[in-house]
Amino acid sequence: MHKWIQENCEVSGRTAFDCAKMGDKTATVVVKRYIRYVSYGLISILNIFQPSKILISGGISKEGDYLLNPLREYVYAGDYNKYREKIKIEAATLFNDAGIIGAELSGCRL
Repeated sequence: MHKWIQENCEVSGRTAFDCAKMGDKTATVVVKRYIRYVSYGLISILNIFQPSKILISGGISKEGDYLLNPLREYVYAGDYNKYREKIKIEAATLFNDAGIIGAELSGCRL
């Protein structure tokens, strides 16, 4: 991951994901830890509010199943209510553009 950062002179939320997909062991650890931490928050939301669906948005949501599949596993394992239907965890279709589109639709001047 260090080499990739030096070569590309850029670090973003996707850096660890890109490097993990290329087999970098440190990046893989970072991604797994990130997903586990996000799952803790989602488990709390699920167990308190019991929504039928959770949408993941932002640029990182473009990772698709590489992010969502392990995230679902953690969340399903931490769901207190084992009798209800499994919650749907999906990527939002607007990804990182939801805020700007919402501002435009509301007539907000930026």
